[in-house]
Parts: sequence; structure tokens; C-alpha cells
Amino acid sequence: MKASDFKKVRNSLLFLVLLTGSHLMAAGSWKEVRSESGITIYERWVKVTSDLTVKERKGEMTIQGSMSSVVNLLSDPSKSKIWMENVSDAYLVKKESDKVWASYTYFSLPWPFENRDMVSVSHLNYEDPSSATIEMISNENALPLKKNVKRLINYKATWKITDLGNGRVFISLSTISRTSPEFPRFIQDPAVRKIFMRNMLKLKEIFCV
Repeated sequence: MKASDFKKVRNSLLFLVLLTGSHLMAAGSWKEVRSESGITIYERWVKVTSDLTVKERKGEMTIQGSMSSVVNLLSDPSKSKIWMENVSDAYLVKKESDKVWASYTYFSLPWPFENRDMVSVSHLNYEDPSSATIEMISNENALPLKKNVKRLINYKATWKITDLGNGRVFISLSTISRTSPEFPRFIQDPAVRKIFMRNMLKLKEIFCV
């Protein structure tokens, strides 16, 4: 990725954060859909356009560890292979600073889903010494498309990390894709929800070792 392209992607990130934020203002209330091993999953409907409404998901948990260890793990794209299901490749594309980087992720998915990949830009922001956020937004044109691989677009993930003191850290992950689902919701939603929970469980296990 060229420096000029990276700058465009970074600017797109800031724009999309504002754009997505405007959609979330009209979103429905969070509803708890699953709880397991100290992890709670929530969902809510978000109206993207007059013709498209999508689901946003959020997982929350508290782990034993330090805020720096959590931020370091989530800021390393290659580490996503450890806890994210179906991720067969993930790496750093370009690092502009400790707070802004681009990454590539490849998803090897089981039938009937197509294999996918995603190029994204992440931005780390410390609101204060004990609170940080990481915003990750996809950019479909940042790298050339691969044959027989569908590029994930219109995707946003937001991490919120809070140091609760006494070696306890609160972690929240919310994700949303502003595209129409490929399969009927009664098929796709339960599958995505289960994978989301398994990912959060694997992430929590890392800090319990």
C-alpha cells in the first residue's frame, strides 16, 4: 500500500466513523441474546437506508490482566489467527504509527459460505490512561482483489478497553456490516452469533493462561 493510498484510507476511516455513528443514533436498543462463561452477547437493529436494516453485535467481558497486554494483543493483526475462527491468514499491511495501521485478514469459510478477505484500517485512541478504543473499518479497494475470494466491505468493529483496577480489564467488541445478508437471517444469524461467542471465549482464554 502506497503512502498516498494509506492516507486516503485513513481519511476514509474518519469519515466512515462519523457516517456509521449517524446511523447508530437511530439504532434500536441492545438486547441480550446469549451469556456464557462471563461473556454476554447483545444485538440491536440498525437502519442503514430506507431499504436496509442490519444487525449490530456486541460482546462484553472482564478479564484478568493489564490494559497494556490487551491493547498490545488487539493491535497486532497477526494475533487474530489465535482467537478468530476461520482466519487462516492475517498480517500487518502498513503501520503509520503506534495508533494507526492497516491490516489484511483472510477467512477460510466452510460451505456454503465463500472464502473472504478484508483490508482494514485501525485507529487506537486513548480517552484517558485507563480507557482506550480501537476503531477498525474495512476498505475494499486498498489491495487488489483475489480470484474466487469475496472482499468484505462496509464493515466496522469497535473495541473498548477499560482498566478497572486490581488486575481487571473490561473489554467490549461491537461489529456491524452495512451490507445485505447473503443468506436468510434464520440461517445466517444463529451461525454468526455462535462464531462471535466462540471468538470471545477464545480471546478470554488467552488472558486466563
